[in-house]
Amino acid sequence: MTPADRKETSPAINPEATEEMAKYGITRVPVDYFHYKGYRYTNLDDAIAQAKREHPAINPEATEEMAKYGITRVPVDYFHYEGYRYTNLDDAIAQAKREHPADRSDRRERSGSR
Repeated sequence: MTPADRKETSPAINPEATEEMAKYGITRVPVDYFHYKGYRYTNLDDAIAQAKREHPAINPEATEEMAKYGITRVPVDYFHYEGYRYTNLDDAIAQAKREHPADRSDRRERSGSR
């Protein structure tokens, strides 16, 4: 199976993080990256175009081109919060918590810490 044929899924998010995402309005946006010769592309056509510029005589289908030139697909999830994009869910949740300090004090009171 070539990298282009793999059906990858996004990693699971633990239930607590899922609840916090819903609470703070954080959305998950999966994104595919395509790698070619050390460069990362978010658009497969751009990766193929670059490969063709370096190898102009070859013109097979997209997945064949990916295999031929060593372009790999890397799925990535982005998390959106208040107009910002995060690649790490913990960072998005931490920012949301900074903007909602009352939520932290409620948790501290319930846990008995000050």
